[in-house]
Amino acid sequence: MVTIFEGTAIISAASAILVSVFALVQLRHMEKHRNVEISMKLFEWAENENLRKAFKWMDNKYQFTTFETYKALEEKDIEASEYPAEVTAFFEQVGFLVEKKFVDLDVVADRLGHYVITDWRKLQPWIVAMRQEKQDSTYGEHFQHLYNQTVGYMKKRCASGETNFCTDLERMH
Repeated sequence: MVTIFEGTAIISAASAILVSVFALVQLRHMEKHRNVEISMKLFEWAENENLRKAFKWMDNKYQFTTFETYKALEEKDIEASEYPAEVTAFFEQVGFLVEKKFVDLDVVADRLGHYVITDWRKLQPWIVAMRQEKQDSTYGEHFQHLYNQTVGYMKKRCASGETNFCTDLERMH
């Protein structure tokens, strides 16, 4: 037979467990809400007119042969001096947020994966040259990590039978 004290202890323990479960559910919900909020701000930033122009310029006009040639072009062309740094800064921020788990990789890769991959491949020689010029081996490192993670994510999705990711990977080579 259970005494009143034992019954109270059981009820208290059960209540504590239920409160803990409720708190965990609420925390998870808050984390998802934060993830959505940050993701929406990122996508809003990506739709900014100046960044859209930078993406378009990167797609259509960006060329990098040597750093010296590029520096000479920068002096004549305002877009050449601003857009590569702007795109790099955007993906550096996105990569940082993914790395610190403020935003899920799948959200970024599903929406911006094409740009992450194509822009990294175009900008990599420029970023390497900027690292040397700035004497900063970390310049663009979050962008580089984001690129590696995005390629891995797309390969995994391709291997699981999602052929649109296979097509994207093939097209971006």
